[in-house]
Amino acid sequence: MEDFSILLVVSSLIFITNSLSAYYKNYFFYSILFFCLTITSIIFHYHTTLYTKIMDKIFILAIVLYGGHLLYKKTNINNQYQVFLIILTFLTSIFLFYYGYCVNQYCYHPDKCISNRYHCMLHILSSLGHHWIIFL
Repeated sequence: MEDFSILLVVSSLIFITNSLSAYYKNYFFYSILFFCLTITSIIFHYHTTLYTKIMDKIFILAIVLYGGHLLYKKTNINNQYQVFLIILTFLTSIFLFYYGYCVNQYCYHPDKCISNRYHCMLHILSSLGHHWIIFL
């Protein structure tokens, strides 16, 4: 593992806070998903292979789908501002990851130090968005 990749291993630990928050709010399935994401993310960023990448993506997709489902169920006329912020965190994450891939910037910047910082920001941003879903 490269020295500057340790940032991604450490920033993956933020997802344990989502697991604990979801557990606290009795979203046990969401809690398990975030616990598994924490583990797969740490493993993926510590030892990147095709298999660790696939496992990590499976839990990312499961969390996006379940989080979207919860958001849909919790959305009402009284929380539209909060829902807007949650959607904004999601769209910003998509921008940093997928648009970054297309233009070779952000999470895919040629300088690994820069790309890892954006990827770390992606971890923080997505964690924050899902915390907002949990406490909505």
